[in-house]
Amino acid sequence: RTSTFPHAAMGGMSCAALSRAASSPRASPWSTHGVRRARASRSGGVPVTRAAGKRDGRGSETWKDGRADAFDATGKDAVLIGKGLRKTHDGERYQFRNIDFALSEGQRVAIVGPNGSGKSTLLSVLAGKDVGREDGELWLRKDLNLAFLEQEPPFDPELGVLEAVYTRDTPLMRLLRRYEKVMADASAGHIDESKMAAVLEQMDTLEAWDTETKAHAALDKLGCSEFLSRKMGELSGGQRKRVALAAALIEEPDLLILDEPTNHLSVEGVEWLEHRLQQMTNTATLLVSHDRAFIDAVCSDILELDGTGGTHRHRGGYAAYLEGRETRWAAEAQRVAAAKNTLRKEQEWMRRQPKARGTKEKARVERFHSLTDKAGDKGSRTQTIDLVESKSLRMGDVIVEFDNASLAFGEGASGKKILDGFSFAFSKGEKIGLVGPNGAGKTTFLKTIMGEVALDSGWVSVGETIQFGYYSQIPHFRDENLSVAEFVREIEAEASHNVGGFGGNSGMSSYKLLEKFNFGGPKQMTQIKNLSGGEQRRLQLLSVLAHCPNFLILDEPTNDLDLDTIEALEEMLVDFDGCVLVVSHDRAFVDNLVDHIFVFDGKGGIDDWNGDYSALRLYLRKMEEARILEKERGSLPSADGVGSVTSVLTPEQVSAEKQKKQHERDVLKEAHNAPSVLDKIERALVVLEKEVAAIDAKMLACGADATKAQSVQFEKDAKIAKQELYMAEWERLEFVIMEAEEIKAALDAKEGAAAR
Repeated sequence: RTSTFPHAAMGGMSCAALSRAASSPRASPWSTHGVRRARASRSGGVPVTRAAGKRDGRGSETWKDGRADAFDATGKDAVLIGKGLRKTHDGERYQFRNIDFALSEGQRVAIVGPNGSGKSTLLSVLAGKDVGREDGELWLRKDLNLAFLEQEPPFDPELGVLEAVYTRDTPLMRLLRRYEKVMADASAGHIDESKMAAVLEQMDTLEAWDTETKAHAALDKLGCSEFLSRKMGELSGGQRKRVALAAALIEEPDLLILDEPTNHLSVEGVEWLEHRLQQMTNTATLLVSHDRAFIDAVCSDILELDGTGGTHRHRGGYAAYLEGRETRWAAEAQRVAAAKNTLRKEQEWMRRQPKARGTKEKARVERFHSLTDKAGDKGSRTQTIDLVESKSLRMGDVIVEFDNASLAFGEGASGKKILDGFSFAFSKGEKIGLVGPNGAGKTTFLKTIMGEVALDSGWVSVGETIQFGYYSQIPHFRDENLSVAEFVREIEAEASHNVGGFGGNSGMSSYKLLEKFNFGGPKQMTQIKNLSGGEQRRLQLLSVLAHCPNFLILDEPTNDLDLDTIEALEEMLVDFDGCVLVVSHDRAFVDNLVDHIFVFDGKGGIDDWNGDYSALRLYLRKMEEARILEKERGSLPSADGVGSVTSVLTPEQVSAEKQKKQHERDVLKEAHNAPSVLDKIERALVVLEKEVAAIDAKMLACGADATKAQSVQFEKDAKIAKQELYMAEWERLEFVIMEAEEIKAALDAKEGAAAR
């Protein structure tokens, strides 16, 4: 039941306080949509909030700075409140239970937890979708502008990319679609002046004229420019998700819910996304992500789903979450140990079978049963993945060698160079990261190593002893109708025949293997198609490691994996004595693993960077700043009229030149989009001209009625004022286009002089 009761009725109380007030005998006897309203405390005091998600006394709050109240949404700034939310898995175990959660304007919260703990389900519930919610109440602020990025966003396959961006159900997007329809009708001769006037008024109010510019900017930053002309049905899953992310970021919604937003992005795209979210200061953001650096950069609060139904909240970044979780686990273990110690003493008394006739004896028997429950409490620590050590096959002297390798797709200006004279010989134990913009050819490079894509020239040599293990972005299974246990038995049989057992370990049964990869109990009988994305990736990892590879190729290995599995994978790869090639946007994963990095420039060139990725990004940013500064220094005219980098500039000159260059960039950017805006203004002016003519006719019909004539004159003045506003903007944009042409001519002349 999704409620839309006004938040003011709650008197600014937190969700937890609301929950207590609803169950209090003093609570008001009437309710709205099943949610009981609470009366304010007679004492006027602020209600004490309890830890959200407390479960059998094991729920916890961990705050780096000792404050707990800032996490709860209270007062008029609340955008979302959930109370008592619950979801079970297969009707047997809880994914989450009794979650009390609230979010205010500007808050950014990350949800973390093991695969299958219900993170994506919780996002869907909080987005107002009732999929999976079995109990609890949800309040969303009235007229809330909500953007929800799902893991697999749905799109009409016949829509173009830009059309798909405008399909979101928000006031701005609905207005743009209505505007386009009114204009199309007007072009066809079906003019409805009242509708036209209303839609133009709304376009001004929402400042919607530059939306197309914002859409193109977001699509470009997220790596969508190369497929703008294609239909959505022709795009891959990763490309569709990038389009959906761009659509969510064009405007600033009140509530932004993102499910794995960094999947399928380049690192440059992830960094732009971080900056964009930090700019959206009034937007409440709720996200699920496996990218630790991204979480630290964006979110100040973390909500942990522990996988056993409990929820725990942590203030601070990812390190604070780990610290708080370890503290909670230690406290739980200490309580269980104390209960077991006391239980041993009580068991001796119970063995004497007391008749428990007296009150004290009966209380002691009850205490014994309570101790039994406490001693058997497994706590909130779930089983984590235990990656079985996979013995890598012996490697010979020749591993993989490239010699003057070249590869391109297409010819001429439209062609795409992947490799341009690349030479390199891999050494045993090398761990190399591959980075570069989307479309630079990283995945194609991996396929050339495995012999799936032939080179145009040069050669690549693979040693006879090399056994590749390819962990692809998207898991592929021969038959998704197989259960997990059936699939693993097949893998175990193949590994036993080829290398003597899983990972070269004889005697490892399939069920023991499943337990180590955290597929226990009923999960072993689950069909592959019914597993979560992270569980499928874990099963895929098991199949890759089964055959003792000595050269691992990992294409976005952290996608969809939970954070505990990522850290276990890191530990295993650090000790792996074969070669590792990894493509990943996860900066923390790359930093913790690789020895050096291949940097793809997107034009066929590959630079070898010795160091981690964070240092590389810092270096590239400094080089870009230096390049811009050098260009600005060299662009001031010297005595002969030609730019000279040897000119000695004062700080004032450098500052003035920077401002001039920034102005030129702004003019060129606005001029690029000006024609489409001018077209819209001209069409609007035509409509306004007809409206003014109609008002003139009404004025003539007024005759000697001065009162009516004055009213009509006011209406005409408003239309004339709007005409003048549009004309002023039209003239300004025409001037911008002229100025842009002058700037381009000056740049062309400067380049020509430099060439001579």
